[in-house]
Amino acid sequence: MLRLVSSCNLEIFSFPFDVQNCSFTFGSYMHTIRDVRLGPALTFEEMSGNSKRYLEASGEWELVDILGETSILKFGIDQWDIITIWVVIKRRPVLYVVNLLIPSSFLMLIDIMSFYLPPHSVDRASFKMTLILGYTVFLLIMNDLLPSTANGTPIIGIYFSVCLALMVISLLETVIITNVLHHSSMKSKEVPNWVRVVVLKHIANLICYKWPEDVQPPSEPQEDKPQSSNSNSESWNIQPAIQTPATHPNTNEGAASIPELKQICQYLGDLRAHLISLQKENELTDQWCQVGYVLDFLLFRVYLLLISCYAMVIICMWCVWISFAATLNCTSPTPESLFGELEKDLFPKKLLRPVNSFSSPLNITISITVVGIIGVEEKSQSLATLIWQVMEWNIEGLSWDDKECGTSRVSVPREKLWIPDVHIAEFMTEDKSHKTPYVYINNTGHVFDDKPIAVISSCILNIYNFPFDIQNCSLTFGSYLHFNTDIRMVQGSSSEKILEESLQVSKTNGEWALIGVHVNPDAQLVLSEGSYSEIKYYIILRRRPILYVVNLLIPSCFLITVDLFSFMLPPHSVDRSSFKMTLILGYTVFLLIVNDLLPTTGETTPLINVFFSLSLALMVASLLETVLITYVHLSLSQYSAVPHWLSVIMLRYLAVVVCLPPKKKSNRVTVVLSPAKEKVKDFSFNNISAIHLQRAPGATSPEKQPVEPALEELRKLSRDLLAIRFQVDKHFQGSTSSQEWQMIAIVIDRLLFGLYLVFIIVSFFTIICIWSRSMIMYD
Repeated sequence: MLRLVSSCNLEIFSFPFDVQNCSFTFGSYMHTIRDVRLGPALTFEEMSGNSKRYLEASGEWELVDILGETSILKFGIDQWDIITIWVVIKRRPVLYVVNLLIPSSFLMLIDIMSFYLPPHSVDRASFKMTLILGYTVFLLIMNDLLPSTANGTPIIGIYFSVCLALMVISLLETVIITNVLHHSSMKSKEVPNWVRVVVLKHIANLICYKWPEDVQPPSEPQEDKPQSSNSNSESWNIQPAIQTPATHPNTNEGAASIPELKQICQYLGDLRAHLISLQKENELTDQWCQVGYVLDFLLFRVYLLLISCYAMVIICMWCVWISFAATLNCTSPTPESLFGELEKDLFPKKLLRPVNSFSSPLNITISITVVGIIGVEEKSQSLATLIWQVMEWNIEGLSWDDKECGTSRVSVPREKLWIPDVHIAEFMTEDKSHKTPYVYINNTGHVFDDKPIAVISSCILNIYNFPFDIQNCSLTFGSYLHFNTDIRMVQGSSSEKILEESLQVSKTNGEWALIGVHVNPDAQLVLSEGSYSEIKYYIILRRRPILYVVNLLIPSCFLITVDLFSFMLPPHSVDRSSFKMTLILGYTVFLLIVNDLLPTTGETTPLINVFFSLSLALMVASLLETVLITYVHLSLSQYSAVPHWLSVIMLRYLAVVVCLPPKKKSNRVTVVLSPAKEKVKDFSFNNISAIHLQRAPGATSPEKQPVEPALEELRKLSRDLLAIRFQVDKHFQGSTSSQEWQMIAIVIDRLLFGLYLVFIIVSFFTIICIWSRSMIMYD
């Protein structure tokens, strides 16, 4: 029984419904086809049947089939007989369907149903932000179940990224609708005619929008008719009483009551004007709300269409994958004769360097082939590779006649010959590579030594440009003991040929890609005792960044985009600070999720860490800006007047800089008392009520002449109407100071948002330029 741990080029794009095809190649490592021939003992169908019959494991993988073929491996001028067996296995997906796909679908269903929350009365944005936070926590919990590879992103990873993107898009849609429904200009700005035609008529008919029972569908836009309040207000004038005074029995009393009636009519007209302006504002608000509802309905249908199409594509793709030294004189041309001569004349000299004179250096020709990049460890600054090392040297004075001895090349045990002590200077651990027991000797005395080496070498890694970094690691070959007067290292294959052969035989397809091999054949290590001859190979690797772009950069950009769009939330009607605080909490959870993907080193800080820290700092700055705006909006407007210099700077100059249009006049009618009645302004509602309460019906003032009861009642009614009008004015007009503080808050909000946007663009553009420069450096 043999336990194998082998490399396999896994294709995990269709995870967890993937089928893998791993190969096992059997053949002699040293002996060519002239020495060893291989053939299968059983047919491959029999191997597959026996394996399925005796297979005892019932874990994640299921054996599908075993295939194979016999072939000849050509490498240089030599050929090897090999047998390649492909083991086809299929993953059992039930674990991942239950723990990954179904919960993710539930969260997406919740996001879809959240569109039924009324945006005008429920903080839907905070609900969706909390849902995104829950989804990131779900990804954190399920992170260990997902496969990690840098060569390609599995479709389930794309599925989760698209789900997160769809949630972010639905959140942005909610932010836009909230801005439409709660914007301050809704009460004073008419809905444009083109918006009525496009949104309320054509789009509403296209999506079959069902209008509420108390709302009529909009007809063709017409010019606004003048309000009838002006004409109606004239009817409150009691002109007939003035024109026909003779109709009253007492002309003096009638003339005294006419001013009181006029004043009452004036107060009633003012109240009517207030109510009409309030009704106009309600109508404008309703129109904008209907625009928001139609857009919300439209975007919800588009969102459903995107989700349905994407789900169908994913399911179809998964369904497709589910379905598939001395002259030897030989007495005879036999191996026994040749090995007898080698045993007599060569093997006893294995302790000596194979040269005729101690002063003659031995030339060691060395060449390598990079078979695979196992991994790069940033924390320990090490590189793990698998290479084929080929060394060649000559045994001076050794030769034989290939016709007399029957062969021109023979393999001999390694321990029978003198082997140079060539090592790799960057080696960090004990060499645990597979030991090859044989070397080749030609009839000219040429020795060919080929062996695989699993190298874990030190490498100074520069991860500043992670994940778009390129690493240059060196492998230095040289004698550990012999000086350059004894052993000289000679370059074998050129760097271009090494790169070409390495790419042909590469067995790994992971995070790192080999893009170049450079050779320095004249390297020397100079010490006080002497100099050592060395050959230095530079292995140039480029990281495949797709895994980190999909799992790190794109989600981070999504969250930054959400933070940018959150400035559209009106701070006076939506708790923007809580929304941003939830966003920061979600971003910290995201950083916790991706922490294992980031490199750890104390030498330099990767640029991507600067990117994440900058993004978090920008979110915190955005939250502080929101706190400041909320303080100005709600606190300062209630306690202090706006300084004149601040009002001039903010409302006259900075408002122009941030392109804030001047505030339009409100539709409400502002009532100004006539000079004759200005003294009434000094009466507050409490004072008027007190006077009213103190005077009982029919009571007379001791300082004035008795008046008619009707006239006294009219005066009481006049005082009550005046108090009501003052309260209406105070409720609808508000204080001038409060309005100025609110305008200043809007100016500051726009200004800080512009600075925030400019800083984000400049910072991200700089980081992208640095990454792009590092990528094209070796192109």
